[in-house]
Amino acid sequence: MHYSLNRFSNGFLIVPVLLCFPFIVSIARAAENTELLPLTAYGHPDLQGLWTNPSQTPMERPLELGQQSVYTEAEAQALIARALDMDRARSAPLDPNRSAPEQGGTIDQQADGNFEIMPTEIAKVNGEYRTSLVVDPPHGRFPRKESAADIFADWIAQGHGAFDGPEIRPAGERCLNPGAQLPLLTTFFSAEVGNPGGDNPVRNIQIVQTEKYVVILAEYFSLVRIIRLGTEHLEAQGPKWMGDSIASYEGNTLKIHTNNFRPEQSSFFLRSSDQLEITESFTLVSRDEILFSFTVTDPKIYSQPFTGEIPLKRMAPGQEIYEYACHEENYSMSSILRAARMGEAQ
Repeated sequence: MHYSLNRFSNGFLIVPVLLCFPFIVSIARAAENTELLPLTAYGHPDLQGLWTNPSQTPMERPLELGQQSVYTEAEAQALIARALDMDRARSAPLDPNRSAPEQGGTIDQQADGNFEIMPTEIAKVNGEYRTSLVVDPPHGRFPRKESAADIFADWIAQGHGAFDGPEIRPAGERCLNPGAQLPLLTTFFSAEVGNPGGDNPVRNIQIVQTEKYVVILAEYFSLVRIIRLGTEHLEAQGPKWMGDSIASYEGNTLKIHTNNFRPEQSSFFLRSSDQLEITESFTLVSRDEILFSFTVTDPKIYSQPFTGEIPLKRMAPGQEIYEYACHEENYSMSSILRAARMGEAQ
């Protein structure tokens, strides 16, 4: 078992998180012998269990790769070797005579990352080593409009300060949700500095299926999505955190459509508005492999819909997911706002 330090206002809480050993995530688009795939008691593809995505492949493609959507075998192995070297280096004892951090410099999540694993492998889909999880548009990046403005940008444009009140702070910072519109869409990994930064629980989910519902538990934030099978959204209930989701089965695939997101759901990782819609597909490729794909549509923020693919592998027997704790009651918010008021007074 591996442990992560989560900071509380009165100290540190040690929270156990799953330790996944590196492997090459290899997955095909479809299984030839579909009749051999497991089914639930209700005749649906059996997606139940614990799943993870421990690759270092970024959501968006590095700019220098342009239209290069896949790595060669040699390029992929070189990246894996580099990540392993970085992991060994960060695990080595620190120099006791090292200098103090640069004054005014940025403090990142490296300290947290030291208590996490470092993803080292490259996502492999349909026999290809992917350079990004986003596969469309061809440049592998979010097609964000230059004029895009989410609710936080709109508030600031109206003259509000970024620290005027708790409402204008991001939902993740307020511990309301994981700061992403769906599980698996957030990643903290930085290939440049080799910092998982709490990335391990972000990658882990559990799926449970019943006759009329699908439940997806994300280890990160212990977020539970209860998704009903059906075709009608509950429009009258208005916008919700994480949106309103409905699902159906098509062959070996679970399809989910989600809309009615709260505009405050927008995050630094994936900007969005009240026009956000997401479609998801969980395709059972083998007993131990799922291809998760998603398409994001938000005409206010993005010039076109974009699609990503994330290969998932079943966790090994004996591995588990655990409760993830944010700073309860968000004790730091009062300090954040107090500091802003002091800054304004000066």
